[in-house]
This record gives sequence, structure tokens and C-alpha cells, in this order.
Amino acid sequence: MPGQIDPETLHADDLPTIWSPVQAPIEAGERARELEEQATASLLWSSDAPEAILRHLLGETGIARAFDPPERYDPAVQGEWDTSLVTFQFARPIRLIQEERGPDRLALEYKLEGAGFWRLEFTPESVSIRKV
Repeated sequence: MPGQIDPETLHADDLPTIWSPVQAPIEAGERARELEEQATASLLWSSDAPEAILRHLLGETGIARAFDPPERYDPAVQGEWDTSLVTFQFARPIRLIQEERGPDRLALEYKLEGAGFWRLEFTPESVSIRKV
């Protein structure tokens, strides 16, 4: 039903969020500008919605180049790592520690490097976010 949160359809997993821009032939200056403008937004778009919400609220949207696969990278799910692609990751890793699903309820606990543990709870009528 529109206007209600459906906790049963919120996706969350423990895979690290990465993003690679479309590789197209463009001039070096234009390429650098495009990367700067699109990298953060595209990386957030690639994130699970609960992680993106938490990152926005905590101001943890800084990014960094990823030259090697991040910890917990799963090539079977995320594809083989390609060192020829420009790839980004969040500057401070976040990890899904616990997931509890029930009828009309989803509770997620994340560990944000350097910022502790955070719990997000979703029901059809509410969202709760707190540091634990």
C-alpha cells in the first residue's frame, strides 16, 4: 500500500557496496568532472536503502578509490574484480551485523567503522534509528 513502509520488501545484505562508472571514450578533463559529480550519488544508489539512509543521516557519504576488492567482496555474487575499471567504495566501511525479520517488522544492526553500532527498525508505520 502506498504511503506505508513495507519491511518485508526492504533488502539488506553484508556485501560491500562498490560502483564503477560506465567506461566510455571521453576527454580526460570531462572524465574527471563526470566521476566527481556521479561517484557519490551512484555509490549511494548501489547501497541497500537502510545503509544509504544511515549514511545520509550520519554524514558518512565520503568515498575513496578501490584498487583491490574490499573485505567480504564476493565474486560469485558481485562479479570478478576488474582492475582495469575505476571503482569506488565508501571511505568508512559499514557492516550488517544482525538482521531480524518478522511479519510487518525488520530490524537491522550495523557497525560503522569508527562510529559504533547502529540499529534501524522498520514497521509499516515507523522507522527507528538509534545508536546501541
